[in-house]
Amino acid sequence: MKVAGIIAEYNPFHNGHALLVEKAREAGATHVVAVMSGNYVQRGDAAVFPYGTRAEAALACGVDLVVQLPCVYALSGAQSFARAGVEILDAIGCDELVFGSECGDAEKIIKAADLIYGNKIIPHIKSELEKGISFASARENALRLIDEDSADIIKNPNNILGVEYVAAIKRAGSVMKPVTFPREGAEHDGVQTNGNVASASHIRKMIEEGGEWKNYIPLKAAEIFERAVEEKKGPVFLKSAENTVLYSARMMSREDFAKAPDISEGIENRISDAARKATSLNELYDIAKTKRYSHARIRRIVVNSFLGITAKDSLISVPYVRVIGFNFNGTQLLRKIKGGTKLPVITKAADISGLGKDAERIFEIECRAGDVYSLMQPEISPCGKEKSFIPIKK
Repeated sequence: MKVAGIIAEYNPFHNGHALLVEKAREAGATHVVAVMSGNYVQRGDAAVFPYGTRAEAALACGVDLVVQLPCVYALSGAQSFARAGVEILDAIGCDELVFGSECGDAEKIIKAADLIYGNKIIPHIKSELEKGISFASARENALRLIDEDSADIIKNPNNILGVEYVAAIKRAGSVMKPVTFPREGAEHDGVQTNGNVASASHIRKMIEEGGEWKNYIPLKAAEIFERAVEEKKGPVFLKSAENTVLYSARMMSREDFAKAPDISEGIENRISDAARKATSLNELYDIAKTKRYSHARIRRIVVNSFLGITAKDSLISVPYVRVIGFNFNGTQLLRKIKGGTKLPVITKAADISGLGKDAERIFEIECRAGDVYSLMQPEISPCGKEKSFIPIKK
């Protein structure tokens, strides 16, 4: 048994995702596991379809086991996102962490990770931050003083995630091997298409605007997403709750925002002031944004605050592996990991009982966030869906 792990959002699952699964198989994987974001994603937004629907699409297109990346970690920066994903895949016993990257060279990404998290770069980063630029820009500039090629690596988003994956693997003491393949087709967040491949952000835009999005999604996945539309489970967009989020932000004090993850250097003051001036979420993000704080970071702070997720919550180590869906191969893998895994495996809400306060808190947040997500769906449902969720079997 050779198990390949993938950290993903599948927002939605598209042809590029299917290609990565296929490449993992071609490289010898007998089983493919995806740790997938729940109903919220790293860019500080709601997922376009519920996690159950997205997991079903992934299972229909070659993934064997889908487990959840809880929203506390899914709604976090690259380092925390990668840390949690790696902890879950390592607990499952994956042999490889497979990901797409712009450079497609694991050795280059490993080298960049070693330099970024080495002692030599620290004084350079401090010096760059004094210029008032973002941490990402400061890190890139600092790395360029040490190694030009590595600095070029971290100019691209998937390479950056790859660096964080490698660093997380080393911090966890995991034996997982990082394996990367060149990202093919459309650029991350790009608006251009390449054959039958488009970025997830472009596909979401097409879904929202009524474009021909199904051309860029595997047929089996497209059928699942179409059914979700018919059943009024999606599509889901945060802007459908825009007034509610703005109301919440206007009611919060600076001290309330200061409790959110990723707060530093008084950014809570800018966000609080922006919330009182803005008449839309995009306007709030634009007003609060600075050279030091990216749009994505501002969005995550706003959404985390809205959902009641605190910095203290984000520091909790992953307390469990929550199964979302599996096929026959996935069943084999579950039998193996239930026999001895670093984290408890849960398939139903009742499994949380007895796992301790951290597990209860992470699941409580998931339940609350799910209840809010339901309000954004085309057909609103009562609270409590998280507690009644049954893993999907294909």
